[in-house]
Amino acid sequence: MTTVIDPVVPPLPAATVRRWQTAVVTPADAPALHDLVTACSQATLRLRFFGQVRAFPAEYLAGVLAGRADVHDAVVAYAYGASSARPVGLASLALPPDGGAAELGVLVADAWQRQGAGRAMVDLLLARARARGVRQVSAAVLPGRSALLAALGRHLPAEHLAHSTDGPSGVYKLDRP
Repeated sequence: MTTVIDPVVPPLPAATVRRWQTAVVTPADAPALHDLVTACSQATLRLRFFGQVRAFPAEYLAGVLAGRADVHDAVVAYAYGASSARPVGLASLALPPDGGAAELGVLVADAWQRQGAGRAMVDLLLARARARGVRQVSAAVLPGRSALLAALGRHLPAEHLAHSTDGPSGVYKLDRP
């Protein structure tokens, strides 16, 4: 006779409690992504898309919703325990046709910024990219907004950094962890 004893799992310490859940975007997420845009200020949307937008650019949204990680991988974040129908962030890696560095983009609703959602999404995207054999990640930001580049530089070796009138940009080596 075999007796199975379920192990007692202690609760996680407060410092390790998951605050975010992340998931791969699917076509069914389209309505929720439209809601995400309305939770972002015009300033936040301008910083992400480098211009005035009121909705996701059509070509970008089509790529995100296509479900082709080898072309445009995308993930959403929502507060742990909240409905996945109301994401608080979207991050994506778009692979250029020439096979160059995958371009990273991150959008987090204003009320949820600086709380870890962006980092959680980027971590998932980078893990997925590594598994697919992606070797480089690039990011560009507007002048004065280099926090994303600084965060990438703390976790990935920089291969190329540039500063232009359009703003700073960087290409980072996506090494194996």
